[in-house]
This record gives sequence, C-alpha cells and structure tokens, in this order.
Amino acid sequence: MDREAWIAANARACREALANCQVRADVLALLGTDDSERRRSRRLEVARQELEGRELRWRIEEEL
Repeated sequence: MDREAWIAANARACREALANCQVRADVLALLGTDDSERRRSRRLEVARQELEGRELRWRIEEEL
C-alpha cells in the first residue's frame, strides 16, 4: 500500500470512528478540551439518540 492509499484509508477509519458521539467525547477528554458545558451537551445528545431509538422501536411494536 502506498503512502496516499494509507492516508486515505486511515482518514476514512477516523471519520467513521468520530461519527460516534462517545468516541468524540473520549477524544475531547483525552485532549483536555472537555469542559462541563460540552459534557452536558454530550450527555443530552446521547440521551436524545437513545430516546429516538426507543421511540422507533415502540412505533414498530405498536404496528404489530
């Protein structure tokens, strides 16, 4: 694998990993930029995602 292909593959893997909000939060914490407001925002976003997933499952179960 040449250098350009290696960079492209790793960039793709990083984008995929950073699409997960928990991974982004962990990276921010490691970099020391994870202040209380960001932690609060992250917790709210995680809660919203969980609720959206449950709402979708409830709708599907109600239709059955």
